[in-house]
Amino acid sequence: MGVVQGMSNTIYHSTSGISSSAVKSVYKKSLAHWKGEKRSQTAAFTMGTAVHALLLEEDRDLVIRGPKTKRSKAFVDMEASLNEDQVLLTEVEYAVAKKMSKTTLQNAHCKKLLRHADRVNEVSIFATCPNTGLQLKTRPDLLIESEKTVYDVKTTMDASPMGFSRECFKYAYDIQAAFYLYVCKLADIDVNSFSFITVEKSAPYCSHIHTVSENLLDSATFRMHHTLAIIADAKEDENYDTGWGDYSIIELPSWL
Repeated sequence: MGVVQGMSNTIYHSTSGISSSAVKSVYKKSLAHWKGEKRSQTAAFTMGTAVHALLLEEDRDLVIRGPKTKRSKAFVDMEASLNEDQVLLTEVEYAVAKKMSKTTLQNAHCKKLLRHADRVNEVSIFATCPNTGLQLKTRPDLLIESEKTVYDVKTTMDASPMGFSRECFKYAYDIQAAFYLYVCKLADIDVNSFSFITVEKSAPYCSHIHTVSENLLDSATFRMHHTLAIIADAKEDENYDTGWGDYSIIELPSWL
């Protein structure tokens, strides 16, 4: 399909193809975890989706303020009547999401990017990996070709340079960055840099921009391609076991 603008988030997730989430799952854990995972609507996931919508699609009225509690009949009735891609929050959740988006836009550097004249928000990109034959897909939050940069909005526990760096490696965000840039390249989109626009989940809801270095991108790209090869081999052999072997040795960590 190439590059598709205007595709809803729901339709995008229903399309076939290997996403960065799949690659991260295999890289962090195993093929078995990727195949066995089920997409769940956790409170953190819902809040992240709401903040994305408030920052990237503020004109679509996707975030709905609901009653005080999710257990009420009013909340259940409102949830049943939601349109595609809408998110229903409790009063408290809605207030927090609004504060998070407000403080992010009060950061002049974040606002400049999120309201950039050349920005393209949430474009869906599909391509075929020439090395593995795998169908790949990605959906960057923010694409600014004039700056040759892809941006991803992340809600985080710690937006400080040191804190988010730890989260980056914990959740394999570097693999995500390499994957996004690779799929963009395959789709002839001229970008070569990746940055995260982060906002904290709790007060004072600080925000910060983190750019992935060239050295880290080079390393992540190598590991990403290795993971894609593992996925391709598994699909060919129809073997999705953990690959962990019979047992593992716990070594003395370097930081002790």
